[in-house]
Amino acid sequence: MLPVRLRTGQFLAEFAGWDSRVRELIRAAGTPGRWALLDRAPLKSWSTGRATLLGDAAHPMFPCYAQGAAQAIEDAATLAVCLATERDNPEQALKRYEASRIQRTTRIQRLSHARAQSNHLPDGPQQQARDAHLSQADPLVRNGWIYGYDAEAAAQNPA
Repeated sequence: MLPVRLRTGQFLAEFAGWDSRVRELIRAAGTPGRWALLDRAPLKSWSTGRATLLGDAAHPMFPCYAQGAAQAIEDAATLAVCLATERDNPEQALKRYEASRIQRTTRIQRLSHARAQSNHLPDGPQQQARDAHLSQADPLVRNGWIYGYDAEAAAQNPA
């Protein structure tokens, strides 16, 4: 997803009365954005030899599920278990770490990206339909598979 784009006039209106230099910067920006959500498709592999990635380097998340840091912590816990149980074979430990994590993090990464549009709907019928849908179920129950996951247990008992 790209940043939410505004017309320059809309953005300038929000800074009415501000120092003229701020307004000049806005004009110079062309098409200003509110924030940048930088995107990358899920990777098929994170590890090569004795090097691996974790957290946002392996699977950048949009903030829509608040899972960026959580997934990095799960990665670290999984990696620690894998390295501790494969002390004599770090390459195998990294393969096991990746195999243990990639399906879950890819799923969450895709969900967070898909949610980016619906989280920023303008007031109106689409936003009301989204709100009605979200109010029909407890989000902690609906997303229990995210919040109830035990990374250490999963790493100790690979599927």
